[in-house]
Amino acid sequence: MLANVARLSLAAGCALALSACVTPQEQRAMDQRQCYEFGFETATDSFAQCMMGLSQQRTQIQANRDMQARAQLAEQNRQREAQQELYKVLSIQRSGDKSFPVCGASISGGMDRNTMTWYGPNCRSR
Repeated sequence: MLANVARLSLAAGCALALSACVTPQEQRAMDQRQCYEFGFETATDSFAQCMMGLSQQRTQIQANRDMQARAQLAEQNRQREAQQELYKVLSIQRSGDKSFPVCGASISGGMDRNTMTWYGPNCRSR
């Protein structure tokens, strides 16, 4: 039984890697072939459970990938916001320097998100 679970997990991982390149009908045929190769007879409860197990594993793996992608995006957003806050603080610290006009949130203009710098009237040009 444990060997079947290990083989089922391995098959699900391989099937998931290939599933991005196949149609749902092709995926079902691959799952059926895999369960048959595991020794399950078609049209039995154990065959149906094998098919369901492969599908559930693919769903879980995709959910994990989605969660990781969301976490990575949230971390990138957090880092970007921290960098913007740092630029804002540095801009405020330089506000008394006449040789280096400062742009910030209080000046009409905005932040160039590509260069992470403030822009607006009387801002230092690069």
